[in-house]
Amino acid sequence: MPLNLTEVVNEIRSAGLEVTEQEVIGFVQQSWVLVSEADGGWRFDEADAARVKLIVELKRDLEVNDEALPVVLNLLDQLYGLHQVLDDIRTAVDALPLSLRRELEFHLSRVKRE
Repeated sequence: MPLNLTEVVNEIRSAGLEVTEQEVIGFVQQSWVLVSEADGGWRFDEADAARVKLIVELKRDLEVNDEALPVVLNLLDQLYGLHQVLDDIRTAVDALPLSLRRELEFHLSRVKRE
């Protein structure tokens, strides 16, 4: 169920992190969080709320500044995308007949050594 701005801020605060509505507005204005709009306000889905929390943690815990944050977020997005691709590959490999999986494992083991 989508959350509004106040609900996102309260959820993050309940996790023990300090954030203001103005900060979250800034995250959206910087396009660090891409929210949907409905009923005259922003709607944050679960992924949006998690991204806001991640940004707060990066800024507070790791002291990532506003200039570096887009780079860090981009790298994390790429890493997540690669993780999804690997999951898809794993699913496809698991669906192969055993003989083909073993042949693939053999070839992969040779690649690792080269």
